[in-house]
Amino acid sequence: MAMRPQPPSLEPPQPAEAEKTSPDGGSHDEEDYSIFSAGIRTYLTYQLGFTIILSTLTSTAYLPLIPMLSTHFSVSIQAINLTVTAYAICQAISPVLFASLADAFGRRPVLLGLIALYAFASLGLTLNQRSFAALVALRALQSIGGSGTPPIAYGIVADVAVVSERGKMLGPMLSTCNAISAVGPVGAGAVALRTTGYTWIFLGLLIIAVISLLLVGFTLPETARNIVGNGMKPVHGVWRTWWSFVPGKEQLCRSERRADDATAERLQMDGKPAWRPLSAFASLRIVLYPDAAAVLCMVASSYSVYYTFQVAIPVIFDEVYGYNELEIGLAFLSGLAGMTIGGITAGKLVDRNYAKTARKCNIDVDRKKGDDLKDFPIEKARYRNCLPFLSLEVALVIGYGWVVQSHIHPSVPLTMQFFICAISTLLSHTSSALLVDIFPAMSSSAYASGQVTRCTLSAASAAILQPLIDAVGRGWYFTIFALFIGISGLGSVLTSRSKGVQWRQKRQTTPRGNVTDAEQPPRQLPTPPADETSDSSNATPKKEILSSVV
Repeated sequence: MAMRPQPPSLEPPQPAEAEKTSPDGGSHDEEDYSIFSAGIRTYLTYQLGFTIILSTLTSTAYLPLIPMLSTHFSVSIQAINLTVTAYAICQAISPVLFASLADAFGRRPVLLGLIALYAFASLGLTLNQRSFAALVALRALQSIGGSGTPPIAYGIVADVAVVSERGKMLGPMLSTCNAISAVGPVGAGAVALRTTGYTWIFLGLLIIAVISLLLVGFTLPETARNIVGNGMKPVHGVWRTWWSFVPGKEQLCRSERRADDATAERLQMDGKPAWRPLSAFASLRIVLYPDAAAVLCMVASSYSVYYTFQVAIPVIFDEVYGYNELEIGLAFLSGLAGMTIGGITAGKLVDRNYAKTARKCNIDVDRKKGDDLKDFPIEKARYRNCLPFLSLEVALVIGYGWVVQSHIHPSVPLTMQFFICAISTLLSHTSSALLVDIFPAMSSSAYASGQVTRCTLSAASAAILQPLIDAVGRGWYFTIFALFIGISGLGSVLTSRSKGVQWRQKRQTTPRGNVTDAEQPPRQLPTPPADETSDSSNATPKKEILSSVV
């Protein structure tokens, strides 16, 4: 349902007013959860989907280049694998650090900094022709810049969309990312087969980074709720879009600012958390909460399915089916297509399951102000009907191993890859949405905790993949792996549905239940001088920023 912009304000719920406000910051008595219209949210959905390809495309486009890089830099394949290890380490560290920064200082400045860092690293990789050490270092920087973008994207979705409608954004956003990322292995495989110039891949990544930087700089409004509330609080400085600095906007900004002066006064917040170095560990401490740990089991295990197949596919289609580099790149397409379909399906099911659970509990879904999740069984809503998908995934993974070991026609494993990746994506996105739901005040940090756990498990899975295959064969390896993800997923679903609400309520009532607020004292937001508040060159109303997006 589209939301029309409304002028009222939004302030963080105070303890004495908990019964009047929702845990994600919305007031049920006065303010809408967000003034961002349906059109703005749609634009943000696809813009963010394009931006986060800096994380996925960087990985998928690199793997087919490993033999070429080994030859070019005159080092072993094992040495080139160090660049993969460095990338994976930074992929786990980057979200931890920058998600907490985005929760404290806003989404825009952190996202712009990450994209700029990524562009710098891509430029260096394009120009680097001799130094292997530079290759390792620049790949690490590229990972830091790209891997920090998905948690911020999830945070933006949580900022602008009520819980009951987040699937409408998450599904298309992640599917857009997966669809574009499908070009990565094919393009890299073609380069590896037809040319000797790996620099074309890095140049392409540089161009994508520059486009992302311009899109975010000119059109992405600040959405962090501790900065702009529900979107009506005027912003200035680095929180303004570059478009708002274009000459000719001043008169519009000035007239709208006068209309919003009264609203802006009500939107002045007491302060925002001051970031400290220890704040970077907030996402790590989330893992220690039992309600989060239960969800993280599903996040990590379902993602490890996708990651394991990414590592296994090149070896399988080389050794078993004799594919060349380009054909191996094409073999990735069925799985990436499945991820795209799985993301779309997950977005629709997330919202549908929420609505059905609300009706079952006799709760009216408020698509304007948002719903109070304090007593709402969000765990049951998100995990509704997940067990059949989990069972099918286990059966498919087991079957895949034996199909490959029996050298059955490649069309069979390619088809199975589609369904395996579709289901693993559906389960991963569903559990990630739940993780963000149960930590509404620190959505980016919550998603980052999931990224850390899933990268850790995926790295371990990739490390033991070949030794186990050598020991027991592909059939038994995928059987063992399938049983592991089945047990992990089953434990996550059953535990979250039976104990999740109780654990979440207990955590939220303890002094350290809010990881961010427990450690970070508020500090006053910077405000423009009083004599400049009516001048649009120093502060831009939120309405003006929204008008610049579409």
